[in-house]
Amino acid sequence: MKKRRRPERNREIIFGVNPIAEALKADKRKFLRITIKKGVNPSGAIRRIIDTARRRKIVIEYADMDHVAKLAGAEGHQGIAALVSCLSMISLDKLIDYSKNRPNPSLALLDGIQDPGNFGAIIRYAEAFGFDGVIFPAKRAAGYTPVAAKSSAGAGELLRLCRVTNIAETVRRLKDEGYECIALDSEAAAEFTTPAPGSVAVVLGGEGEGVRPLVKKRCKAAGRIPMKGKVGSLNVSAAAAIVFHIVSAR
Repeated sequence: MKKRRRPERNREIIFGVNPIAEALKADKRKFLRITIKKGVNPSGAIRRIIDTARRRKIVIEYADMDHVAKLAGAEGHQGIAALVSCLSMISLDKLIDYSKNRPNPSLALLDGIQDPGNFGAIIRYAEAFGFDGVIFPAKRAAGYTPVAAKSSAGAGELLRLCRVTNIAETVRRLKDEGYECIALDSEAAAEFTTPAPGSVAVVLGGEGEGVRPLVKKRCKAAGRIPMKGKVGSLNVSAAAAIVFHIVSAR
């Protein structure tokens, strides 16, 4: 039996048509190999992936579906996977410097999001609504894994991602830099409304626990999404899409 290839150090597998297409377009990663299911119809997005790979002299191999599935290690691979270098993160200092030159800077802070699907969806919505970056903790939370990359539809290749040691201290730093830090809290007394023009950082809490007390305390304000139905709260990624849209309307 053919052994499964393991990603080399500082390399990882990404999978799915959109994540691979966006990674090629962003050109932030080194592509070592693209594996495609034998017999796949090379049309549309996959045709463009193949053409780009050939121009860049990236190795393309064809394998049976089981091999592609083993490489991906998860569902939703769509018959394509790629061995690539890990995505580089931006430092907090550089992210702040970048945002200073943007109109109405907006950042998202993730305080303990555990599910990679939610993590990826939040990145997708942040990019869609023009956020400058997403900040997340290095430990005890989801990171930009291949599953998150698939859920983001490749948006993580386009958005600035920043991994930090401590979210509470990051909120403090952003406040010192003039950011209005707002925690999303389903039990907040006030509704989440359109922030004033200027620098804004939205803090989203983990599934179940929400924004932790210390992080919430360091925020300038907390707001909830107004709900007309009987459901008390939304999935964190759905809530993120709503508040990102509110912030983008400034």
